Amino acid sequence: SCQNTRSDRKTKGINQVVSSGNDAIRQQAEIVTSTIINSEGDTLKQTFNNADHTCELKLNGEKIELKQQRMASGIKYSNEDFVYTNWHGQTRLFKDGKLIFSHDR
Repeated sequence: SCQNTRSDRKTKGINQVVSSGNDAIRQQAEIVTSTIINSEGDTLKQTFNNADHTCELKLNGEKIELKQQRMASGIKYSNEDFVYTNWHGQTRLFKDGKLIFSHDR
């Protein structure tokens, strides 16, 4: 049986689950949005475009556009000034090498 859970994540585009026996394959949604509020009360709005391999972040009114970088594990997006990573539920955003947002799930 499936359980419905409340989520702040929204998707547009393809988002299907195909089941065969005990195996389930989930096709990645083209656009995924979510919002994270860390323990300091800072809000990070995220929009991931899986088709273009880009990410748009909004933090404290600043719009940040990043390109995806290849990772063996986790995700990483960056530009000249910012680096965004998420690995095992640990979200980090750096500006010019300085940590400006963090959240641990």
